[in-house]
Amino acid sequence: MAAALSGQPELAVWVGGVTLWFLWGAGLLCSLIQTPVALTALRICAPLPILLGLTSVAIASPTLPSPLGWAGLATATLLVVLVFTAELGDGFVNGSSYGDERRMALRPSAAVLFGAVELVWLLTVCPLLAAVWMLATANWIAAGILAVLGSVSFWLGWRTLYRLSQRWVVFVPAGMTLVDPSVLSEPTLFRRDTITRLGPAPEDTAARDLSSGASGLILQVDLNLPAPLLPLAGRSGIAEPVEVTSALIAPTRPGALLAEAERRGIAVQRL
Repeated sequence: MAAALSGQPELAVWVGGVTLWFLWGAGLLCSLIQTPVALTALRICAPLPILLGLTSVAIASPTLPSPLGWAGLATATLLVVLVFTAELGDGFVNGSSYGDERRMALRPSAAVLFGAVELVWLLTVCPLLAAVWMLATANWIAAGILAVLGSVSFWLGWRTLYRLSQRWVVFVPAGMTLVDPSVLSEPTLFRRDTITRLGPAPEDTAARDLSSGASGLILQVDLNLPAPLLPLAGRSGIAEPVEVTSALIAPTRPGALLAEAERRGIAVQRL
C-alpha cells in the first residue's frame, strides 16, 4: 500500500495510513478475543490485506509485484486459510460457552461457502472502502453518499455473516442442544437418556435433515423418544412444531464432536 500512497496528496496519505492501522488493530484485537462476534469480525478483516494489496498494485503500477510484494500476498493468503479453518472457528465458538458446556460449530452448505459468502463479504466491505478512498481524494459528496450506503451495506452484511457464527451444537449435562437459526426457530435439546445412537448417517436414511444442506460427513442422531422442534416458519409465516426420532447434523469437526459425545456418555457409533 505504501507504493500506492506515495505521490498522493497529504490527505490521502493520512487517511490511508489511519485506515490501515485501524484495520490492523481491529484484526489483532479480534484474534485475542475468542467469541462468535470476534470470529465474524476476524473473518471479515482477514481477506482485506489481499484485496488492498491487489488494489495497490493496480494503482501504483501495472507491472507484477516485487518479491516482497509476492511474499506479502502469500502471507495474507496463508492468514485467510488459517482464519477459516474448522479448528479455529470451533475454538472461537466455544469461547462463548459457560459452565459445563462445550460448543461445537456447524458446517454451512457448499453453496453458501463458495459463492454466497464471498458476495456478501464484498458488499459488506467494498462500499465503505470506496467511501474512505473518496474521502482521501477530497471527493466529499461521493464520500458522503458512499459512507451512508456503505454503513447500511455493512450492517446488513454483518448480520448475515454473524448468523453463520451462531450455528452450533452445545453439549450440556442434559444432552446436546442444536442451535441453528438457519433451520430452527429456537434451540432443540436432544436428551442424553433418549439418544440411542450418534454416528455417520446411512445413505438411505429418512431422518429429519437439519444439516442446512451441508456437504461432507453428516451425522445422525437417533432417539428412543420423540423430541419436539420448531422449524423456521414457511411461506405461511407460521412455524409448525414437529416431533422427530432422528435428525441429521453437520458439525465442522465430526470426529471431535463424536469424541466429546462419547466422553459425556452418549451412545456413539463410528464407521
